[in-house]
Amino acid sequence: MISTSETPSGAESHSGHQRSTQPNVSGGGSGLNPIKLLRMVLRRWYLPGALAFVGLGVGVYLAMTAVRIYKAEAEIEMSVSRPQIIKSDVVFDDGGESRDIDVVFNTRFAKFRSPAMEELVTEEYFKRYSNDEYITCPSWVGLEELAYWVRQVYWWKDGQANIVHISFECPDAEFAAQLVNVMIDCASKLMVQENKARSDGAVQWLVDQAEEQRSDLEELEQQLADLRQDLQMDSLLQRREVLSQMLGTLTQEKAQIENRLASKNTNWEYVTSWKDGNNALETLPAGLPKEERLVELIDAWRAASDELDQLATRYSEIHPRYQQAATTKARTLARLEQFVDVSAQAVENEIQLLEKQIEQMSVRIASMETELLELEMTLAAGERKVQKFERKRDAAEVSYLSVLERTESTRLAAEQDTAFVKILRAAEIPIIPVAPDKKKIVITCIFVALLFGAGLAVLIEFLMDRITSVNDLKEYNLNILGALPSDKLVKSRAELATASIRDKFGPMVEVFAGINGIMLSEAFKSRSKVVVVCSVSPGEGKTVSACNLATSSARNGAKTLLIDGDLRRPRIAEVFAVDEKHPSLFEWFFNSDTGLDHAHLISSNVIEDLDLITSRPLKESNPATILGRKELVALINWARLHYDRVIIDSPPLGPVGDGMILASHADSVILVSRIGKTSRRKLKLVLSRLIKVDVYILGCIANDVPYSLAGKFGGAEGYGYGQGYKSYTSD
Repeated sequence: MISTSETPSGAESHSGHQRSTQPNVSGGGSGLNPIKLLRMVLRRWYLPGALAFVGLGVGVYLAMTAVRIYKAEAEIEMSVSRPQIIKSDVVFDDGGESRDIDVVFNTRFAKFRSPAMEELVTEEYFKRYSNDEYITCPSWVGLEELAYWVRQVYWWKDGQANIVHISFECPDAEFAAQLVNVMIDCASKLMVQENKARSDGAVQWLVDQAEEQRSDLEELEQQLADLRQDLQMDSLLQRREVLSQMLGTLTQEKAQIENRLASKNTNWEYVTSWKDGNNALETLPAGLPKEERLVELIDAWRAASDELDQLATRYSEIHPRYQQAATTKARTLARLEQFVDVSAQAVENEIQLLEKQIEQMSVRIASMETELLELEMTLAAGERKVQKFERKRDAAEVSYLSVLERTESTRLAAEQDTAFVKILRAAEIPIIPVAPDKKKIVITCIFVALLFGAGLAVLIEFLMDRITSVNDLKEYNLNILGALPSDKLVKSRAELATASIRDKFGPMVEVFAGINGIMLSEAFKSRSKVVVVCSVSPGEGKTVSACNLATSSARNGAKTLLIDGDLRRPRIAEVFAVDEKHPSLFEWFFNSDTGLDHAHLISSNVIEDLDLITSRPLKESNPATILGRKELVALINWARLHYDRVIIDSPPLGPVGDGMILASHADSVILVSRIGKTSRRKLKLVLSRLIKVDVYILGCIANDVPYSLAGKFGGAEGYGYGQGYKSYTSD
């Protein structure tokens, strides 16, 4: 149900006359505390929200259009050797002669950023990436630009290890990787140059000897190559390989032909035995010419023989059928013998052909074997000559390597404070930019937009000079009697003013029932006989509040009189549909000699226990002068005697003085303030005027309170119904 404020401390009792706590006309005494600022922002949450979306768009645009910076990175290991001494071909570490390795390391590290390094890098870069190749490429830079970028390369060393990190940031990813790789290569070259400059003097003689040995070795290598070319060793080896393959192939082919010859000899023996009368037809050898035809003829001959044998048991040799069968047998045998003769001739021809092929292949195989043998002898002689030169070459190579080893040993002995560079990780073309940080840009833009939206919301709150929440009213130390929720469904003032009549369980009914209960309490009972309902400006809901408060009082059993004291813009007659012919309060004041008494002004029993005194505007007179007459006092005194409660709908207190006159004759005043409309400045002025004329302010009704998210943070959380009200009234 409706939550109303408790009776303020210091309120007078029913038997006393002490005033309640005075309103704070300074207003906003709590200052701009964080909670108040947060409520201001949340009441206008749409401003930071809309600007946040704008900030999101701006952030995305900036993130997408910002120049992308790519970072190429590489790592090298730089080690420093200690001085060493050569003695009897053995290298000893001179541990007794310690040196400050850190000093050497730092000195060589500093040279990576020296002009010599810049010159070396510039030379190496243009050597790798010439102008002709890169003149149209975005990666190409001029000499001055390259010198600038070289100075922007960042070098730093690991404090725990001899690892040097190189990094370079640039909008061109390819150029960044190229420059870093050139830098690490040049770092190695620079260290080599430094080391070489220190040791070249001590090993110059050995270097000359090594150069002479190298020349001898190259001469022997050339002689060996010339010998191989003269002997045509490679061609001979290739020829031997080809002959070996061909010989193997011919041998396999000869074996296959010999197998075919053996098969044909078997066929020849079979057909020869047939011609000699050995008719072995049960087993035919494989590979006979036209074998299927032969089998067909044999089957025909056998069938004729079988038929003749069967007829011989039934007929004599002179019988026609017997003679016919004998003739068929003879014909089939003749065809068979003729086919065998032809097959024998064919087999004989194939045998002769195969024997001739075998003979020819044997000759070729013998010739190739002879050639291969001669080739092997030639290769063996050539190999002996080559091996002789190879032994000379190997001896020269060993001598050359020995001189190189001695050179390096001597160089090692001569080197002191030598630094070496080893590339651990070369730079690769970066794919993901290190800047800009898109998330950071977007988040920053959103955050700035939110701050700007919050500041704009706070600025609007101050510039609007409006009461925007119930908490704003509390800052003036006003007793909040109730809060009327926003109702967008109601279309007219009459519907709102008669809400307590039409809906017995609506939220507005409960609000005014709670206010009526406060007025009947012991703390306010003596101050609620005659109550003026007023507002600071027009349109804040004073008439609606007066009508509903009178209706609630009448439903509570108190005989109530509602007086339309707003003589300039009377509305109560229109709300309750009072006949225009009914006497008007303004006309009665203006023409007090009409003979009408107070009772004639009453519109009786609009509802049970509720009477009205309505009015209509007159252009002939000023209400401020009319209300100053004695008739007003008489009317109020008469109403005190005949009614339990008198509620007067007053004109706004800000623009005119009518309300102040009415308030001065009443027991107390109820101020109606509409959230989002009431002016702070005017409210302060009205409160100060009421205090000056010693008017008792019973409390304030907050009208049009939003119960949205903004309303929750506007201090309306204690004044109204939530979603549970409907289910409560339906039970």
